[in-house]
Amino acid sequence: MKNNKEQKVQQIFDSISGISPTEIPPYFYTRLRARMEREQSLEKTFFLARPAFFISSLCIILAVNIIFLMSQKHMEKPAGHPGIESFAAAYGLENKSVYE
Repeated sequence: MKNNKEQKVQQIFDSISGISPTEIPPYFYTRLRARMEREQSLEKTFFLARPAFFISSLCIILAVNIIFLMSQKHMEKPAGHPGIESFAAAYGLENKSVYE
């Protein structure tokens, strides 16, 4: 039985020794490298080009704008801040009638 296994192993080694290496076409590695670089660049830009990315970023921007606008509505003018009326009065630009 041990002899039978050794014969099979020897047959396998003999069949392997008859195998010759394959010929690689010219410029194979150059084309392979170019294809790999092209696929890597597509993967990077593909994430940004997804519709889900655009929709979620637009929703976030819209929500931040709405929150900002709502907070601006509720703010009051500071007490010491002069209005347009006091500016006009200081420079004599009040709305007076010509007949006064």
